[in-house]
Amino acid sequence: MNPHLAALVLRLQEQPSHTGSLIMTLMGDAIMPRGGTVALSTILDLCAGLDIGSGVVRTAVSRLAADGWLVASRQSRSSFYGIGPARRGEFVRAARHIFGPSRRPQVKQLSLILLEAGEAREPLRNRLTRLGFVAWQGVMIAPERPLPPSVAANVLAVTATATDDTIMRLATKAWRLEGLAALYTDFIESFGPIAEIAAAFTPRDAMLARTLIIHDYRRIMLRDPRLPVAFLPSPWIGAGARRLCAAIYAALRPASERWLDTNAITQWGNLPPADSSLAHRFADLR
Repeated sequence: MNPHLAALVLRLQEQPSHTGSLIMTLMGDAIMPRGGTVALSTILDLCAGLDIGSGVVRTAVSRLAADGWLVASRQSRSSFYGIGPARRGEFVRAARHIFGPSRRPQVKQLSLILLEAGEAREPLRNRLTRLGFVAWQGVMIAPERPLPPSVAANVLAVTATATDDTIMRLATKAWRLEGLAALYTDFIESFGPIAEIAAAFTPRDAMLARTLIIHDYRRIMLRDPRLPVAFLPSPWIGAGARRLCAAIYAALRPASERWLDTNAITQWGNLPPADSSLAHRFADLR
């Protein structure tokens, strides 16, 4: 194993429990574009390369299946796991959030939502949170956006305009951008050393490295609201982290896909070829 990759595996081992999240990364990144189902033996093989024991993997897979994220099937003595149909939309949305550009990047206004007291307050608050709003000083705020009619009819909504400096200062406080920036800094420091050598990795090392980088980037991105440019400090370190991730991902993808071609199996044999979604990841950065 490449020594830089070995250091990343050690870093993974030093983090809190991560196996279920890692398997989710593998399924969403590598398996979903290629049919969405893979043998448990393939998952075990990959996790073994990351020093994760088979018992831990089996437990994590069982929990994901119990929660509906995966669906199990058997053929003879072999087990296979596919992305649960009810959860597939969440995998698709997560992939769009992780690999795609931010939506409506030029927005320079704020949506402010005032929630009235009553039984509907908490359900509305939860719905707005899922729509990207954040609670700050008793108000739900987000970059200006249209609201679903079912939400708009039950809240008091205001669109506000402010100077760029005010918007950035508000965003820093409301979305706690300092903490997010610290995560991106750690990501760059951890994965930057493999940027120049990733294209030379063996297929197995490339697949391991691809899983690790997307696992780490995914965990940060699922906390990142992908704010418009006007809401972010300049330069924004998240943009540099995204460019780094895209460059390493592009370097690792050919060899890692060869590993999948050779080693990953389904009930019907080898994995099918990847669909078009794989080629469009980070497409705006090319």
